[in-house]
This record gives sequence, C-alpha cells and structure tokens, in this order.
Amino acid sequence: MEMSDQVKETDEMKSQPDAESHSPNVIVATKPSRMSKVMDKYSDWLSRFYWLVLLLIFLLVVILCVLSVVLRDLPGFEDPIKGFEPRGTVIKDRTLSYVNLKRDPLVRESWSNVEYNTVDSFDSNASYPRSRRDNFYYYKCSIEYADCPGIVFTHINDREDLLTPSNLKELCSVEITGSSGIYKVKSIGNYLAQFANKSCSSLDEGDIENGLNELQFCAPYYYKTTTDVEGKDRSCLYPNSYCDNIPETCKSDNIVFIIIHMMVGKEFMPDGDLDKKKLYNSMAFIELNFYDDEEELINIYKDYFDKSSRAFSNIQAVGLNFHIKYDVFSEYLFFDTIYLGIAAIFVIILICFYTRSPLIALAAFFNMIFSLTLAYFFYTIVFNLNFFPFLNVSTALLLVAIGADDTFIFCDLWDDASKMLSGSPLNIILRETMRHATVTMLVTSLTTAAAFYASAFSPIIAIRCFGVYAGTSIIANFLLTISWLPAAVILNAKFGCNFCSLSKFCPDLLDNIATSLLPKAVIKPRFIWTALFTGLAVAGGIVIFVAPGLQKPTSSEFQVFKSDDILEQYDLVYKNLFRFEEQGYSLPGAVLFGLQAVDNGKKWDPDDTGTVSYQSGFNIWAEDSQKWLQQFCQRLEDFNLDDSLDITNGCFIDFVIAYMEQPCESSDDNALCCNQTFPFSPENLKSCLPNILPEPYGLHLNQDDEVVVLEIRFSTKSYFSMEYTVMDTFWKEMEQWMQQNLVNVPKNLGEPWFIPPFYVGQTDYYDYLNFYDLQDSLARSTPIAIVTSIAVASLVLIFTQRNVLIALYSICSLSGTIFATIGSLILLGWELNILESVTFSITVGLSVDFTIHYGVAYLLCRNSDRESRMRYSIKTMALAIAFAAFSTFSVGAFMMAATVLVYRQLGTFLMIVMAISWLFSTLFFQSLCYLIGPQGSKFKLQCSK
Repeated sequence: MEMSDQVKETDEMKSQPDAESHSPNVIVATKPSRMSKVMDKYSDWLSRFYWLVLLLIFLLVVILCVLSVVLRDLPGFEDPIKGFEPRGTVIKDRTLSYVNLKRDPLVRESWSNVEYNTVDSFDSNASYPRSRRDNFYYYKCSIEYADCPGIVFTHINDREDLLTPSNLKELCSVEITGSSGIYKVKSIGNYLAQFANKSCSSLDEGDIENGLNELQFCAPYYYKTTTDVEGKDRSCLYPNSYCDNIPETCKSDNIVFIIIHMMVGKEFMPDGDLDKKKLYNSMAFIELNFYDDEEELINIYKDYFDKSSRAFSNIQAVGLNFHIKYDVFSEYLFFDTIYLGIAAIFVIILICFYTRSPLIALAAFFNMIFSLTLAYFFYTIVFNLNFFPFLNVSTALLLVAIGADDTFIFCDLWDDASKMLSGSPLNIILRETMRHATVTMLVTSLTTAAAFYASAFSPIIAIRCFGVYAGTSIIANFLLTISWLPAAVILNAKFGCNFCSLSKFCPDLLDNIATSLLPKAVIKPRFIWTALFTGLAVAGGIVIFVAPGLQKPTSSEFQVFKSDDILEQYDLVYKNLFRFEEQGYSLPGAVLFGLQAVDNGKKWDPDDTGTVSYQSGFNIWAEDSQKWLQQFCQRLEDFNLDDSLDITNGCFIDFVIAYMEQPCESSDDNALCCNQTFPFSPENLKSCLPNILPEPYGLHLNQDDEVVVLEIRFSTKSYFSMEYTVMDTFWKEMEQWMQQNLVNVPKNLGEPWFIPPFYVGQTDYYDYLNFYDLQDSLARSTPIAIVTSIAVASLVLIFTQRNVLIALYSICSLSGTIFATIGSLILLGWELNILESVTFSITVGLSVDFTIHYGVAYLLCRNSDRESRMRYSIKTMALAIAFAAFSTFSVGAFMMAATVLVYRQLGTFLMIVMAISWLFSTLFFQSLCYLIGPQGSKFKLQCSK
C-alpha cells in the first residue's frame, strides 16, 4: 500500500470537524487509490460479518492445530540443549564424516575371518569426559579416583579455619538425606581420625596437630612425580604408582593422597610453602555413583539443598560436584515457564486495564496463542522442519511483548477514530482505524520478521530454527491483528461491557501527557537529545567494535543457572581450588585417509548426520603410498610427545617392513612375505598383510576386505577443556602442523585430514570439539547476524515507509538502540556464549517497533509542517507505545525470578532493550523529525506506473 494513499481524505473524513484541517498545509485529495478502496471494502465486510470472521479463524486454527499434531509428533525436550551445534563448518563436516564411518554397517575394523566389535563397543580404559560416559555397569565409586559426588564446605564466617575439633566433628556428623536413605559424608575429619586410630567424635587439638605434621612430612612425596604406563605425569602417592623410597605411612590406605589431592584446596600446604595449614574450603564425599545414582543425586539436590547454600550450625555447604547440572537444567527449563505464564497474565490484565474491556484482553490472549499455533503449522507442515528446539519456546515470551504492542496500538487508534468520528457507523470508524493500523503494523511486522528470518542463515541449528519460527509467528500475529482483533473490537463495541480505567480517575492526565508534556519534553531540549543519544550510539559502537568488544567465551564452564545456584557455585568458584580438577582428559588425535569430510545430511536436523562418503581411487598398497606413509609416521612420531607410535596406532608400515625384509627361514614360509625389498609389490603387501597383522589396527575394511579408510591415531599432551582459548590453541596448532606435514600426498591416498577420535554410538556421539566449534561459530556469526539484520530491516523500512528521510532517521534510531543495548549488555559482562549470542541476534527484531510506529504516524498526518506532524505522531502513538514498553519491560522483570539463566538473560535483555528503545524513539527520533523532518511529500519515493 502506498503511503500517499494513506494521507488522502475520503468524503467521510472531509465532513468531520478538525482544527488541524483548516491549516493551509492540509493535503487534500478526492480520488482514493485502488488499495484504499480494497481496505475500505474489507473494513465494511469485517464490521458486518465480525462474528463469521471470529468463527472461521477459530475453526481454522483448531483444524491446523489438529493437523499439526496428527501429521507430526509433538516436540520432545528431553535434551533441551539439542540443536546448539553448528552445521557447515570444517570441524562439523569432519565430525559427521567420522560418525558416519563408524556407523557404516558395511565397514568393519577386522578381517572377514575375525568377529568384529560393533559400533556400540566401549573401551572402559579410554579417556572420555566423565559426564558423557554411557552407563554400562554399576561400580562403587572411589574417592581417590575422583569418582564420588562431592560437597564443598566452608565455615559460615568464610575465612575461619575448618581444622578445629568442633568444626571437624560437625563435618563428620553431616548426614545427607536422599529419597533412598541417609548418607554419611566422608570428610577430612574421618581421615584425620584414621591417622589417630580414633573416632572422629573423639578428635582433639593434639590429634589434629599430629595429623597435620604427618601431612607436612608426606606432602613432598605427593609433589614428586613419576611417569605412568600411559606416559603421563602422576604423583608418587597416586594409587598404584611406583616411586623409590616412599615411606609406607605416606602410602597407607591412600590417606595422604586423598586429603591433599581430593579434600583440601590448593592454598593448603602448597608446594614450596608447607607451613600454610589453614583450611578454608574442604571437599567431602558421598559414596554414591555418578552414573547409576544420578536420580538419587538429583533428589538430594532438589529436596535437601534447595538450590542454595545449606548451613550446618558452624559450617555450610557452598558447592555441589554432582555432575547433574544439565539433567536438573532440563527440569527447571519447564518449571520456570511458570514465570512466563505469570508475565502473560499480567500483560493481559494490563491490556484489560488499558482498553477497559475484558473481551478485548481475552481476544488479545487468543491472538498470541493462535499466532504460535499457526506458526507451528507452517513450521512443521509447510516448511517440513522436523526439529523443534527448546529455544523456539522463548518465542512465546517475545510474542507476549509484541502482541501486547499491537493490541495497544490498534485499540488506541480505534479510540482516537471513535472520538474524531463520534456518532459515525462502526464501519466508518473501522475504516479510519485500519488505514493507520494496517500500515504501521505491516511495517513493524515485516521489519521484525525480516530481522528474525535473517537468523536462518546462522550456522547454529537451534538459532536457525528459532529465526524461522519466530519470524513466522510475527507474520501470523500481524494477520490475526488485522482480522481477529478488529472483529473482537467490533464485537466489544456492540455487546462489550467496558469498565473504568486510569482515564476515569484522571480524565485529563493522559491527554495532557500526550498533547503537551511529551511534545514540550522533545521540542525544548531537542538539540540536547540529539547530541546525547548520538553520543550514546557512538559509545555503544565503540564498546561493541573497539573495546572491550564482543568477547569470546572465557569461562571453562557452560553456565545454565543463576550464579548463586549451588551447582553453578562449584563450577564458577570452587572447582579450580582443588588439585584433582587439574587432571582433565588427554586429547587424542587421528589422521583419516580415504574418507571425504562432507556433511550431506539435513542441515536443519541435528539427528540427520547424512551418509558416509569415501574418496575414490584410495589405495594404500601402491608403492608411492607405502613410502609416503613411512615418512609421515616418522614425522608424526617426532611430533607425538606422549608415547611412541606402533602398529596399534595405524602406523604399521615399519613393522611390516621389518617383517617382510627378514630372510625366509624355511620352505614353509610364504616367499611373498619374506626376503622382500621396500617398497613392496602392491599384490604382495595386500596378500601378506592379513597374516602380518591379524588385528588390522587403523584399517577400515569393506565386505571384500578392501581397505576403504586408514586411520592413524596418536596422543597429545593437550587436555580437553570447555574453555575457548584452550581448545582454540589446540585446534589451530594441530591444523598448522597438518598443513605443514600433509604435503606431497600421493593421489592414491586422497586428501587426508585431522580430527580427535571420539566415541560413536548408534544414536549418539560425544566429540571433543563440538563445544569449541559452537563457540567459534557464534563468535564468527553473531556480528554478521547483527549487521545482516540491520541491513535487512533497513531495506524493509525504505520500501515500506517510502520516505527517504523518515527511513534514514528510523535506521539511525534503530542502530542507536542496537548499539546502546548490546553495549550495555557487554558492559554487564556478557560474552559470546550460546544464550548471549541468541539474545544479540534478536536485538534488531525488538528494537525497531516504536520508531516505526512514530514514523508511520508522522507520514500519515494530514498536515504537512514538521511540528504538526511530530505532535500528531506523539499524540497518536505515545500512550500506546508507553504501555507497550511498560508491558514488555514487566515481562522481563517477571522472568528475573527464574532459576534458569536463559530466562533471566532474556528478562534482562527485554528490560534494557525496551527502556533504550523507548528513549531513542520518543526523544531522539522525534527530535530529528522536529529539526529536519520531511514536509509535505518531499523525499517521498515514487513508483513508476
């Protein structure tokens, strides 16, 4: 619809008295456009058949909802962080190729005459992140191996020593109540009592002093290290390690090791200062199993610790190392939606209060529900997207805010039209309301939806799906707002029961604010507002793009609860205080030959990993392949600092050379497999290898015993971490080494590549680089998403508002809001973690509405001078925008009561973006319009006919 069409008066409008209409700047046109006629006919039909519209929309939504449920399974959120993974990255391509190789039923890792292990086989000695291991059998936990759940205790006075008889006795008396029984914790008091051959309740100062002297005597042997069978440095007191001249008392029952390694912080008797004997933080353990007793640990957390510190007279539990954080997170994601429900109820009450109609408030509520339902139908059936991430649920939170905004705007325009056209038929009032409402809500909806749809280009599956669902919900909300809501308003005008509102008690207050106070607040200090908000926008841009900038994640943990949660307290505060947490998991490495690193699965579905793709022409038997592999294994052994390579790593070529070059000792020897010269004949090597290597380590064979992939494994001295910088260093160093050494590769060996090998199951896999790849993708894509969203929103503004100056001012206001909002969040400590990146990406979608409402009202004003237009836009839109901002701000405030961090962060974001958006749109944008806004039809984009 052309903007000029909306500023033309119809015969009905010209007959209405209006002080402003006598201005010499009035733009009068007598010939309405075709689109205006269509909208007028639609308004007439809607006002006549409102009941039919309500009924048809209700039936349509019900039918589409039933179809969605029948034709598609309802989404399950057993794994709420599912989909937070990139697709299309180098790491992900390699990861999925490795997964598909391990799952290929036609490929095995043994010769055809040997029964081979399935993909679900599990090496219990392998190094896997313990929170990711599958539960194969029950085993009793061992404190010395860090297998037991732990509780961090401190004194209630924080920096008071725990090593006093009363404190130790209290520690020993702690009992934890679970659903299956009462559990005694094993603390440092129990082991000091074991030193003294007493019960813990009998400990005195002398026993404690003797125990500390024993620890001080044995501590040097703890800090002395030896190399174990895996080539790793271990303490000489580590269980089953061997060092010369270790006193037996220091190794007895592993007591010294358990206390120093597991139970006391690093500040207690550190290496080189053994006189530090004050203990401020101590770990105690429950003899349960991390994996088989998971449900019991969850019950203990929920029922006993109640998410916060738990005091026991003089001591308190301040951190839990239960390995249940993500399992509890799944439950609280659903539980905390109660705050979303409370926020929605508050918004509905606010709408009821503002519109003076329970009927309209109820219609607005169903408008939001129907929008989500329609979007779900299009998402699942029309767009055929099978994966519905939990992030999509947050769309409801955004739609409560956006739906309330549209309701306030529409009802405000209806009231204005009713006053101006007092006594006119309802269809005439609806015509005037729809002329303005349709344009302003179309522009805001298209701009917001376009900003969300821009997220569809994100490499992160969950963000991609969220962008599509949220954008579709906005479009559905717009369609319902110009059909369902007007019909409900007509129904309310005919039969509704209105009640008192704020204007009843203060009849002139709201009018004075909109017509006098706000315009004066804009006009008088307009230069100050322009300079101030320009400065804020520039400052925000400096914070984002210069310093401190969009920070990559620095935490080694993925935070899901608020910081004072007892599970998060362990990860954020206490984890790094204990020596056993320094161990980590050694990162393995592998080079794959013959396997294409491609992702041919559905990029929108994390469950679709695609199919395996092998490189054509792969041949390890060729002579040039043999020579290159020998040289590469030698270079790899020089690089491999942990241990030497052998046939079990896939570097079997030297072993085969030694075997085949030895003389034939008897006539029974196969002459093809002895007394040969390297490089060997491809036929001879192929024939002999099954006899030389009964277990073909590193070889992946098809059903005909043809080698399709060669996997050469090696170890590294790098350790797995969730911290971005650690894994970034590991990945880049390995890639650099590979680029330098995977050179002059024979064509027979294809294009080899590197990946840390990992466990692959039939339905899941746990790779080491997934979280790093996610963090890196977010760091790369988030700034691009922000810029793309601004660009898309700007184009929509230009083509919908069709006035160069207003579009330019809208873009300036939008950009200023975005920069100030994101800059504020960065200063609050936000980094490019998953939740923060999602929030940054949707900033554009929630920053533009208020400015657009003001801009459209400015252009629709029948007067042509700047001041009249500015005053008209404030008078028409200010109150509705203020209530919309307040309602959305309130939604954010309610979400701050949640335990789950994603809701709290969304709440923080909503409050900040609403406050900044209102200030920029009302004070900055309006100041620009008053100073240099377009007059008449100047700077209007014309379309050739």
